[in-house]
Amino acid sequence: MNKGISYITVGCRELPCRLTMGAMLLYKRNMQKDVSQMSGGDIEELLMFMWCCVKCACKADGVDFETDFETFCCQITPDDLNVWNEAMAQSGEDKKK
Repeated sequence: MNKGISYITVGCRELPCRLTMGAMLLYKRNMQKDVSQMSGGDIEELLMFMWCCVKCACKADGVDFETDFETFCCQITPDDLNVWNEAMAQSGEDKKK
């Protein structure tokens, strides 16, 4: 059972997107700070975190994902970001139960 796996649409592709240790490490390497220090109002930080979650979930699942960060951002809409934020918040609530 793959608990915690969700998918988002990037461009015209449905891709896995979930929080992994790899995503947190990739975020830290790119932003030079931990996810726990992320500012919720900083759009670049949110998009970087989203990109890291997609990139690492794809890598773990063997899904081809060679999209760089800037191209990824060009393919994401504000609605996509809102849906992702809601899914992440729901996932966090589910883990508290």
